[in-house]
Amino acid sequence: MKIPLILATAALMAVGCNQQKQAANDQSRDRKDSIQKSAREAKAEIEKEARAKKEMLDAEVKSAQAKLDAEKARAKAASVDAQPKVDAAAQSIREAAGTVGEKTQVETGTAKSQPTPAATATPPPAKPAETAATESDQQLADQVRTAVQGGVAEATDASKDVQVSAAGGVVTLKGTVKNEEEKSRIDSAAKAVPGVTKVENQLEVKSQ
Repeated sequence: MKIPLILATAALMAVGCNQQKQAANDQSRDRKDSIQKSAREAKAEIEKEARAKKEMLDAEVKSAQAKLDAEKARAKAASVDAQPKVDAAAQSIREAAGTVGEKTQVETGTAKSQPTPAATATPPPAKPAETAATESDQQLADQVRTAVQGGVAEATDASKDVQVSAAGGVVTLKGTVKNEEEKSRIDSAAKAVPGVTKVENQLEVKSQ
């Protein structure tokens, strides 16, 4: 009678152990499923955020590209609009130059077509330019002569022997002096006169 009771008790204990083991397995499986589910959800959330950021970056890139294309289009339009103005200005300049050239040709042709008055047996007119030049040269020579006479030391008579002539600002000195120092002093005095551009010093030193 005791043996069947012991067997029944053992069977019950075995069943209880199996149930506990099964429960533990179920709990472990549930925990594993929960972890996997959480991992899948976290992965999905990360992928969702990544897609959102990528879409945002793509939108910003498209917006920047659109702005760049718009700027290029405006620059191209401005260039196209400016070209006709440049062409018109160039055409105006060419037309103005052509008008001036035609006017010049017409005036030249008119001047050529005008009859030349018949020559009369009148004496040639005086040359005021040459006369004025001669007077100017004479005045310059007088100024140099005065400077030379005032530049000779001790008021010697050597300056009286110096002949001064001028032509177009070039002064020529001729005559004799006592020494090289006096020759150099006279040369310097002549060069200091306003209007003198060059001095031809042909003075000779008097032999002792």
